[in-house]
Amino acid sequence: MRRKGDRSDLPMQVELFESQETLKEEWERIKRKETLNVLDTERYELKGPADEDDVAGWQAAVDNTKAQLESQSGSMFNLELLQKYGANAWRVHNYQLESYLKNIQRETEEYRGKILEINRERKAEQTQAGGSLRSLENKWSDLISQNLQVEIACAALEREVEELRHYKDMLESKKKRVD
Repeated sequence: MRRKGDRSDLPMQVELFESQETLKEEWERIKRKETLNVLDTERYELKGPADEDDVAGWQAAVDNTKAQLESQSGSMFNLELLQKYGANAWRVHNYQLESYLKNIQRETEEYRGKILEINRERKAEQTQAGGSLRSLENKWSDLISQNLQVEIACAALEREVEELRHYKDMLESKKKRVD
């Protein structure tokens, strides 16, 4: 357990979004507890100028009204197009996605089949290689056994030769003593 005086190994301050400037600025704004700048709805309000005799103000108000009317007209046109063609467009889009999905599934099955075939071939090759390895290992084991038998026979013959030399030396020494 940690005692009160123990310090944590965690950093005291964590730097978030160091590589993303926009997110870093937003994080700083939140830390300063500043409010988010919301959309400017004032431009959508249809107001006249404060001074009713201001011709330039009235002209700006008329221009703003025309812009709002054009914007609303474009929105209505888009909604009519969506209502008329939207459902069919989504059906076509969904059909295209389903077709794309079927192609991907078909290709996936083809790749799985190819993978299975490669694995079967590899298993057959490894099984055959395993038989060859066992055969070669048996030959190696037989040759090692034969080599050991030859070494044992050589050692026995060397002992016999040494005994015969020793026996010869002994006979020669007896012969010299007798002479």
